[in-house]
Amino acid sequence: AIQIRIEPLSSDQLVMRAMAELAKPEMTIHVTMKNRQYQVTGHTSPGALTAIVLRNEDTVTHGFSSPLFRQTLTITEGDAEEIRRRGHIVSYHVDPGKTATIYFKKGSASVYESIQVSFWCDIHAQMQGEFLVVETTGEI
Repeated sequence: AIQIRIEPLSSDQLVMRAMAELAKPEMTIHVTMKNRQYQVTGHTSPGALTAIVLRNEDTVTHGFSSPLFRQTLTITEGDAEEIRRRGHIVSYHVDPGKTATIYFKKGSASVYESIQVSFWCDIHAQMQGEFLVVETTGEI
């Protein structure tokens, strides 16, 4: 089931929603939850429609919390429970054996900096991770 936040949307947000529902994401980040740790593969680029695939291969429920949710429209598909505070998503909880996908678009293609996006489990404090939003138009 697809879960979508219902709030007034700009035309850019409406376009992103349609892209997430109808098109394949440009970039994919895989986050596997196993042995009370995150295993992360993949990265994204500024302005790219991105899918974060959350796969819980552990025996307990895990959370996926990030400051990303305060600054970015997200669309969720699959088996994740949205945890909200004051009307805003603060975490996604994924039960054992379940998978969920979070679609988002961070920044725009005109942003010329790479950033690290941190995330953590709001249930198990020792679980922390990060993924990269990598700008690739400049020199390396």
